[in-house]
Formats: sequence, structure tokens, C-alpha cells
Amino acid sequence: MKSDRAIPVNRAPPAGVTAMKGFGLIEQIVTLAILAVLAAAAVPAFAHLLARQELAVAQSDYLNALSHARHLAVNEQVALLFCPSRDMQRCNADGAWSGGWLIAHDGGHAGQADGSPWYRGGPYSGRLNIVSSSGQGIRFQTDGTVGNSNQTLTLCLRHDTAQALSVVIARRGRVRGSRATAADAARCADAD
Repeated sequence: MKSDRAIPVNRAPPAGVTAMKGFGLIEQIVTLAILAVLAAAAVPAFAHLLARQELAVAQSDYLNALSHARHLAVNEQVALLFCPSRDMQRCNADGAWSGGWLIAHDGGHAGQADGSPWYRGGPYSGRLNIVSSSGQGIRFQTDGTVGNSNQTLTLCLRHDTAQALSVVIARRGRVRGSRATAADAARCADAD
């Protein structure tokens, strides 16, 4: 049997009782305090992640640029110089790689760009140190070789040896990336 009584849908609360709508001030303050504590805990981890990513990007830039310089030297049959540069026009005499690099023709074998550079890269953030085992630029011959010894570029955060990476250039001109040795990492972290 059906009831003829209608069920009220939107009825008002009984007298003296108020309906709660939303969150109170105390609840909002507690929520913000919890979020602030979580954010404070996440910031150092996020900064570490950004620094590690910056190192990986710089290593990748150097690997790609060195491979490109080698291929250009072979394909164009010209001697090319891959060297550190601050002004993106001339090679640095001090071997400081953190300011950037350039690829240029080095027909005069003087260790400086002959004319305008073909490619440029960098500069990198002031947090990075990039040091070379030879202290000078890398000269690719027309056959893709670089000379009589291997060279290593070590990339690290200033005063931090834990995350150092390296770019190794073999005498044959092959380029590979790896983690830096403890000795290279220490030399890089202390360089300024």
C-alpha cells in the first residue's frame, strides 16, 4: 500500500540548530600548517634533483657537441677546435669551461678560432665547475682523432664530489660519458 504523505526534501533544521557550511578558520590554519611542513621537507630534495639534472644536461651538451665536432672535422676535412670560451668568439687561455664552449676552424694550428665560430654552447650556471684534464681545447684532425692522449672533462657542483660526471675523449676521437673518478671529482669540486 502506498502512502500519500510526501517526504520533504529541503526542510529547515529544527529551531536552535544551525547548519554547518564549509570549513572553519581553525581547520584551514591546521591544513596550511601541514602543507607548509610538507613543502619545507620537499624543497631540499627538489633542489638536489634540479642540481643533478643540470649536471646531466651539461654532460649531454658536451657529449653531443664533441661528437658533432668530430663528425664535422671528418666530413668537411678540416681541423676543428673545440675549446672553452667566455665571450663565444675566442678560446680561453685559462681552460675554464664553465663559461661555455665553441667549435671553430683551426687551420693555423694556433689553438684559436680562425674567423667566426661554427657553433657555440653554454654558459652554464655558476653552481657548476667544468675542468679539463689537459687544461686546453680539443683539436679534431681531419681523420677524427684528437692527438696522443685521452682527455677528460669533469663536471661537478662546486664543493661537491658526490655527483661529479665526466666526458672522456679517446685519442681516436670517440666520446663517452660516465661518472667521474674520485680523484677527478675532488679536483673539479676544488677548482674555482
